[in-house]
Amino acid sequence: MTRRAITRWSWSTPSRLRELMQSNVRARGGARSATRRGRHLTLAALAIGGSLMAPRPGAGQVSVDQAELFLDVGGSGRRVGSFNITNEGSGVAQVTIYLSDWDRQENGEHRFVPMGTLPSSCARHMQVFPQSLRLPAGGRQAVRIELNGADSLTAACWSIAFVETSALQGGTGRQVTYVTRLGVKIYVLPPGLTKEGEVADIAVQPGDSGRPRIAITFHDVGGMPLWVRGTVEYRRSDNSVAATDSVPEFPVLPGARRRVALTVPRLARGAYVALALLDFGGAEIAAGQIAVRVP
Repeated sequence: MTRRAITRWSWSTPSRLRELMQSNVRARGGARSATRRGRHLTLAALAIGGSLMAPRPGAGQVSVDQAELFLDVGGSGRRVGSFNITNEGSGVAQVTIYLSDWDRQENGEHRFVPMGTLPSSCARHMQVFPQSLRLPAGGRQAVRIELNGADSLTAACWSIAFVETSALQGGTGRQVTYVTRLGVKIYVLPPGLTKEGEVADIAVQPGDSGRPRIAITFHDVGGMPLWVRGTVEYRRSDNSVAATDSVPEFPVLPGARRRVALTVPRLARGAYVALALLDFGGAEIAAGQIAVRVP
């Protein structure tokens, strides 16, 4: 008997993406695409009988050279993007490629559902080719993402191309299938989209360390996916800055909210104002503030 399992994962997003997206969306005529490069390998294993076995190096391991792919539909006609799959293992890899929908919860966790399920899906316009391939050790193969009829889009859509392989490992009286599933996120961005965002909420919450934490909720109210970073300043009653903390970069989908929390740094006892300043790549900085008392 063979069973399989797949883990969940999330992506990191370097700030260089902003420049790639801006140049892509402003382009006109012809097929344009911007990509984010990186190799992601997610491996899951479930052993029958409760015994977990380590995978053999080189067994069914593949990589992709794009983390995210951006397609511009500023002109008419077909749009095409691509990414490459490489077999990093020592044996032949049988690869299946398929499209799904995805979104992201407020806490940053991803949700994956069948293609065409979500309103933001690119299902009506997107195709992937090939849908299966056989790669020898060290082999490399391009996968094409094609858009048809996407010039009618007035809002962004996004989906994900999954690249899945499996490797069977036998043992005494048991078999284990190791499933590798990689994801390349695909965004389709029609012209005229705007970058707009706001701090929807800011609150003081108890923290695990005994110090309070600042919880910030950011809302993407425009039409573009955003990558947000910033700072939180802790100001005294005379408006001088007692401390500054950085907000690590986080992604937000159009119309979605994202919640992040920072522990208040060690400050002298007293009253402060926490001022959150978030840069989302738009014309303005999103800001919010709240009073904080340090006991």
